[in-house]
Amino acid sequence: MSKSRKALPLHTNLRLEEKNPSLSIIVPTYNSAKTLSKCLESIRNQQRKCDELIVVDRHSQDETREIAEKFEATVLLKGPERSSQKNYGAKYAKGEFLYFVDSDFVLERDVTRKCIETCESFDAVSTVNYSVGRSLWGKSIALKERFLAHDPTIRTVKFIRRKVFLDIGGFDERLMVGEDLDVYARLLESGHRIGSVDAVEWHIGEPETLRDISRRSLYYGKVVRAYFAKRKVSGLLQLGPFKTGLFWDLIRTGSPYLCSLAIVDATRWISSLVGLVSSVSFQ
Repeated sequence: MSKSRKALPLHTNLRLEEKNPSLSIIVPTYNSAKTLSKCLESIRNQQRKCDELIVVDRHSQDETREIAEKFEATVLLKGPERSSQKNYGAKYAKGEFLYFVDSDFVLERDVTRKCIETCESFDAVSTVNYSVGRSLWGKSIALKERFLAHDPTIRTVKFIRRKVFLDIGGFDERLMVGEDLDVYARLLESGHRIGSVDAVEWHIGEPETLRDISRRSLYYGKVVRAYFAKRKVSGLLQLGPFKTGLFWDLIRTGSPYLCSLAIVDATRWISSLVGLVSSVSFQ
């Protein structure tokens, strides 16, 4: 694997100090040029700066690596999927804490500070992520994500002590979707302490057309079988369409996006089902 290292302008001392623990941020990328600049800018603007910024790229064909280098990130090359990318970055990282940030997320300025402070009493913390929608379909998705962000059945962990992360074996590299849900579950199963913090990450990479929604859902349908096989009933409850409480919560909002959201959900589930069936058929 090739790699290129850039010196960071601030916080280059990676000694693990109790009152000022070091933080490594890991960003997996693949043809992420459209959103990566905004993502890395939000990381650079954090109130609590990171000590190490690592971009793990899956051999992008666009300007992803050039953008990462402009932000003075360490660039590593690794595939084949994001779980293996994140594990690779974690093994390379020097920080006491790890923070995994997807390349199409933008962080509010206080996220890392709040996570560090909360992790004084916990092994890992879950954050809150909302979607940003621009089109009718994107705004419909954002409406639903506002409620899913607080759904206790789909908690994820992105901020975690490095030692704890390595002790549980990192992300399951067989999973290409739901790998962060699986980490949360394994942390609970192994008795680790997980806190939560009202630090907000904004997802700016949601698809904005029905065609893109269908394409992404078809892909996830093809790869979600591994997660269902591992998590069985809990996996179906987490990622399945049957959330009656959520349905009534959305109805009570009286939002003008309810009808378009119904179309989005129908597109998602039909495409996901087609992908799932095709993955079974070709086994």
